[in-house]
Amino acid sequence: MKKWKKILTGIFGSIVVITLFLFIISFYMLKKTLPDYDGVKNVKGISSTITIYRDSFAIPMIIAENDEDIAYALGYTHAQERLFQMDIARRAGEGRLSEIFGSKTIPFDRMFRTLGFYKSVVKNYNKLNPVTKKILNAYSKGVNQYIQEAKGKYQIEFDVLGYDPYPWKPEHSLLIAKLMAWELNLSWWADVAFSNIVKKLGAEKAKLLLPDYPQNAPTIIPKSLEKFTRINEDFIKVDKKFREFMSYNGTHIGSNSWVVNGKMSTSGKPIIANDPHLAFSAPGKWYFVILRSNDLNVEGFTIPGLPSVVIGKNQNIAWAMTNVMADDADFYYETIDSTGTRYFFNGQWNNLIIERDSFAVKGSSYYAFEIRKTHRGPIISDVHPFNVYYPEEKQAANLSMKWTAQEFSDELYSSILINKAKNWNDFNKALEYFTVPGQNFIYADKYGNIGYICAAKLPVRISNSPTLVYEGSTDVNDWKGYVKYEEMPKLFNPSQNFIASANNKTIDNFKYHISNIWEPSSRIERIIELLTSKSKHSVEDYKKYQLDFVSPYARKITKYIIDAFSNVRITEKNLQVTLELFKNWNYELDEKNQISTIYTTFLHFLIKNTLEDELGKDLIKEYVFLANIPYRKILELLDENNSQLFDNINTPELESKNDIIRKSLVDALIYLEKNYGKDIKKWQWGKIHQVTFKHSFHGIANIIDNLIDIGPYPVGGDGTTIFNTEYSFTALYDSNEYELKILKNKPFENTLGPSMRYIYDFGNPDYIDIIMPTGQSGNFMSKHYKDMTELWLKGKYIRIPLKENEFISKSKHKLILLPLK
Repeated sequence: MKKWKKILTGIFGSIVVITLFLFIISFYMLKKTLPDYDGVKNVKGISSTITIYRDSFAIPMIIAENDEDIAYALGYTHAQERLFQMDIARRAGEGRLSEIFGSKTIPFDRMFRTLGFYKSVVKNYNKLNPVTKKILNAYSKGVNQYIQEAKGKYQIEFDVLGYDPYPWKPEHSLLIAKLMAWELNLSWWADVAFSNIVKKLGAEKAKLLLPDYPQNAPTIIPKSLEKFTRINEDFIKVDKKFREFMSYNGTHIGSNSWVVNGKMSTSGKPIIANDPHLAFSAPGKWYFVILRSNDLNVEGFTIPGLPSVVIGKNQNIAWAMTNVMADDADFYYETIDSTGTRYFFNGQWNNLIIERDSFAVKGSSYYAFEIRKTHRGPIISDVHPFNVYYPEEKQAANLSMKWTAQEFSDELYSSILINKAKNWNDFNKALEYFTVPGQNFIYADKYGNIGYICAAKLPVRISNSPTLVYEGSTDVNDWKGYVKYEEMPKLFNPSQNFIASANNKTIDNFKYHISNIWEPSSRIERIIELLTSKSKHSVEDYKKYQLDFVSPYARKITKYIIDAFSNVRITEKNLQVTLELFKNWNYELDEKNQISTIYTTFLHFLIKNTLEDELGKDLIKEYVFLANIPYRKILELLDENNSQLFDNINTPELESKNDIIRKSLVDALIYLEKNYGKDIKKWQWGKIHQVTFKHSFHGIANIIDNLIDIGPYPVGGDGTTIFNTEYSFTALYDSNEYELKILKNKPFENTLGPSMRYIYDFGNPDYIDIIMPTGQSGNFMSKHYKDMTELWLKGKYIRIPLKENEFISKSKHKLILLPLK
């Protein structure tokens, strides 16, 4: 061998050895960040021995003598598995992200400090029930015990960002709850979008774009909107960026839940099911636990950072939750004087409440700013740190925001009471304390009863259909109080023998306003179809239902497509094939079929071709951001048959509904042919529609993404199927008409869906079936980071034994915590 070849071989060999050595060292160091599942530890802050058993999926059964020690152990195990997730969430709520991320998160910190989450929980802490405070304190001690003992071997994310977690306070858990409420709070998006639509189109034409008008729309659109060139959208822009940053993607934030009683179950007892629809991420939202003490026997899904079971069951009852979609926030445009210190209200100038605040920014000095408030709440149009000036002569509106979550509440006490509830009466009393985020609670018990309660804090307004930003110069539009809990919708043992909820309209003829952003009726229609398709249902039936990809919405849309082409001579081959596929479709959006791809692409172009000429390229993005709005409206327009919105105002012709349908299908085929070739056989839905569970560090580099992300995986469904697999409507408008850049922008990427699934049959009380899309651990080095993903994708479940003896006999790990003497 020539000398130069020997030298190159030697150098290459050395590089390989060094790389392998560094990999081994790095792997070993990363492995050190994994928590201990076995052993005996002496810890501060407990009064009795705590034993934590874990099964093969790291699901813990925590056994202790009293509730405080249970809370301590829950805090400890949450911190073991999800400390970074918990830390980022509390930092977001406190407005302390910029300490570790630098200037890019200044807008987020300013937003949450303006909203005042942390000040609110600190101010209201002493108002909490003493039981709540006792549990919060015990939980905090458990979190801090792990923070202290894990120093030097925290998750790698802490090292990458170069900081250590600070001690956990009880208030931090309350912040986690507030942040969850914020994630689910979407009703106000429509207020700003519709106000800007009124500004652009005028009142009469704007009415045509409001879903279910006039039922969910204002009867009078205020002329005072005309004084403003536009509504300031900086707050919305910041919140959108925050949601992207935190992976709070998707707007079909809701759930499916249903229950049948013993008359409709094969076991003769109630069977309950739930699958909450939340943004996908790695790790996921939930952490499953089994808790046992002298006074507590509960199992279910917890949120890391909160010391109770949020969804689950105890030895007497089981419960499930879906989002009420409550309209519990309003915007008001305020008249502020030239000094910026006073606002006009009820005929006089009042001083704004002005607070000065600041926060640390990594790599920079402190960021200082002012927070201005009216009697309603903060001026949220101030949150953007970079002033936006509009060149128009008229001014942009200064918006204040009022939101129920800014007031005192004690949802944790409600949750603690639910965890111990023995019957319907206990459950009913517990939910009086649950206000934000508004939830539909479905109930079942071992006695055979089923029930439903709408638990939310609903404002009483002068208008029963608030959809626009309010004029704030008088108290006319101020809230008049809140709906009493006794008046909230409830249902107990209905004659149809089942109850179902899918973020649909809660109740007809309710005298108070609940929402104007209900989900399309597709999911609830399909659930009812399945529950009424046979006389009795089993757990295995439920599993099939939760995996269902049939869309009643697609069924309705398809009829209009076929009708539009009924008397049209077709010569183009792919159009002929497409229409044949539609005629033979069972409306199942399966990942392997092509018609799902054609249908969803057609729907995009149908919305675009119907509405973009009126709204323009920017405003249509606002309009479609809440996907349920265009879903509902486009079907209403098709039902109306002759809506003027079908006419393209930019052409001399008068287009009809069928003209737009035909054009939209042709546009869809052109788009698909350009991006995937002319062979329809290659247009499988799963090639376009995929899911990736992304770590918060996603996007730094492909090699890192491959290590920390889970996926991508092909998946069926869409936002109208029981197995909800929402993709972003807004993303479809981020590129040119026929160039959506599939591989880069992934406009049909699944961003939200079932964040867990659970099924429980009171006829088989010693077992519960559950699954999550990722795993129990938040550490990507752990085998439990993604050990449930394949099962979740395939519709499989983990059957967990609930009897202590059986669980312990099958457990893989045992950790004992002893009181430090």
